[in-house]
Amino acid sequence: MKNLKTNKLLLLFTCCFLALVSCDDDNDPINNVCENSYVDNLINSVFATNIDYDLYETMDLETHEYDIIINANGEICSVGYQNATAYAGGYTMEVINNTSGASYSGTHTFSQTALDYQAITPVIVSSGDEITVRRTILPGYGNLNETIGRIYRKTDFSPVPYPITEGNVVFQSSNFYGSGGPVINYGQPYIALGFKVD
Repeated sequence: MKNLKTNKLLLLFTCCFLALVSCDDDNDPINNVCENSYVDNLINSVFATNIDYDLYETMDLETHEYDIIINANGEICSVGYQNATAYAGGYTMEVINNTSGASYSGTHTFSQTALDYQAITPVIVSSGDEITVRRTILPGYGNLNETIGRIYRKTDFSPVPYPITEGNVVFQSSNFYGSGGPVINYGQPYIALGFKVD
């Protein structure tokens, strides 16, 4: 009888503990974690569910970038990307807070078969800050088709009608350049960001 009671208490304690540590309450600084899919979910909500856009692997220019405004306090804590099918090398990934001057720049190589999130040194964001997200292929690539990347493009090939607001994010613009270009607002680069809300 005593062992049964002890086992029930232990089971109850374990369940409560797991429930507390597995939930991400963005208002709880003790249990606030990097939400990798924060911007990915918003990109897909705007572009993947809209019949006017398709996801292409295209745009054979070295740098793909976009600007957003994040209307929340927190920190950008990861980047998510998928290497082009024809390219297994690395990229310089940059996250620049144009408002505060804080930035991250690092070399990353991603999966060629799936969106791959990688942790970065956090970039602090105050609500309303404008952020540039940039992917540049490393020098020494072999063919121009290695510079392509995944982007959402309008099916009628017209420019993306920025600004587009979704949730706490305003997608401001996009740019493609390097070995050509610039090409403004041609499509939305599929570069995801993880975000930890304060």
